[in-house]
Amino acid sequence: MRGFVFLVAFWTSAIPAAVHNLLVGTFSTNSIYTISFDDETYELTELANTSTPVGSSWLTLSHDKRTLYGTAWDVQPAAFVSYAVEDEGLTLTHQATVTAGGDCTGSAISVLAAVDPPYTVYGNLYYREARCGTVFAVDPGMGALVEGGGGIVQSYTYGEAGSGSAVHGMAWNVGNASIVYSADTGGNAIWTHVRDGDTGALTLVDKLVLPEDQMDGHCGPRHLAPHPQGVYLYVVCEASSRVVQLYLNRDEFQTPNATTIADGQWPLLPPHDDDENPYHAADYWADEVLFSASGDWMWASNRAHDRDRQGYVSVFSMRPEDGSVASQMFLQPTATSGGFANAIAPSPFDDRFAALTENVTGSVEIWRLADDNQSASVVAHLDLPDGEGCCANTVWYS
Repeated sequence: MRGFVFLVAFWTSAIPAAVHNLLVGTFSTNSIYTISFDDETYELTELANTSTPVGSSWLTLSHDKRTLYGTAWDVQPAAFVSYAVEDEGLTLTHQATVTAGGDCTGSAISVLAAVDPPYTVYGNLYYREARCGTVFAVDPGMGALVEGGGGIVQSYTYGEAGSGSAVHGMAWNVGNASIVYSADTGGNAIWTHVRDGDTGALTLVDKLVLPEDQMDGHCGPRHLAPHPQGVYLYVVCEASSRVVQLYLNRDEFQTPNATTIADGQWPLLPPHDDDENPYHAADYWADEVLFSASGDWMWASNRAHDRDRQGYVSVFSMRPEDGSVASQMFLQPTATSGGFANAIAPSPFDDRFAALTENVTGSVEIWRLADDNQSASVVAHLDLPDGEGCCANTVWYS
C-alpha cells in the first residue's frame, strides 16, 4: 500500500500545473505586474498591478520564492529593493530599499540571490563609473535586505578606476554554488569569484579578457549561462550580437577559458549581405541567453537600437553528454525591436515555453517551440502599456 501511495504522489508531482504565475518588472514606472499563463488554453492574463516605490529593471526571486529582489532603476545613488511575496505572487509587500556600497557612480542594473546560506544578495551597477559590486545581507527569517548598519557585507570592484568595467549579469556555477561568474560588458571580460560560505563575501579567482581577434572585435558580454553538465559556459555578446561557448577548466574553481571560441560562436542576426540585408552588429545589442528546464535547449535573444527594426529569438539544441551546442535550430524576428528588453525567460516546467518581454509597446509574449523543433511561434500575448515603463524582465513564479 505504501508503494502505491508513493507512486500516486510522484505521478501527481510530475504533472505541471495548468496555470503558472509570472512577475514582470518595469523601467520608469513604479509597478510590478503579476500575470498568469495557462499552458492548456494559452491564456495570458493580468492578475495584479502592484504599486512600488521604485521601478525595477531586473527582478530575481530568493531560493524559496518568499522574497523578490529588484534594482532601483531610477534611484540615485544606486540602490536595490526587496519585497515579501505571498499568494502565488499576487501580494507583494515592500520590505527595504538599500543603497549600494562603494564609491562608484552608476545605476543599479542587475541583482542575483544566493541559493545557499546565508542567502546573501549580489548587486551590480552600470553606466558612468560603474565598476562596483555589492554583497547585501538579508534577514534570516524574512529574506528582506537589511537596512542600516550591517546591511552591506562587502563592497568590491571590477578593475581599476577608468577601466570601463561594468558588469551587467552574474550566474552561479551549476555544480558549485560557491562559484559565480560575472559578465563585464565594458571590460570585455568574464570574472570568476568564489563565495565565502559563512559571510557570503566574494574573493576574486580569475579574469578572462575575451580575445577580440577571435571574435571580430569587442564582444561586450552581457549575460551568461553555465550548462547543467558543467563543461561549458555560454555568453551573450551585446556588442557583436552572438552567443559564445567557453570551456570551463577542470580546475578547482572551473574558470572559463577561450581556447574553443573559434568553433563555438553563433550569430544572433541573419546572414549579412551589404547589398540586400544591411545587418550590422552595431545596430543591435544582444540581450539574453538561458537554458530550458531540462537543459536540452538554449534560448537566446537580440534587440535593435532602431525601433523601426525587429529583434530576434534563437533556439539551440544541446548535446546531452557534455552540454555543447549541437545545432542552432532557427533565428526568428520578434514583433518589435524590443526596446530596452526582449528579455527571454524559458519556463521552469516545460522546455517548449519561454516568456519574452518588450518595452516598445509594453507587452509580454509566450513563445512555444514547434513539435519538430525547427521554429517557434507566439501562442499568447498580453499588452501592458504604461508609457514605455513596462516591460523589463520577467521571472516565473510557478
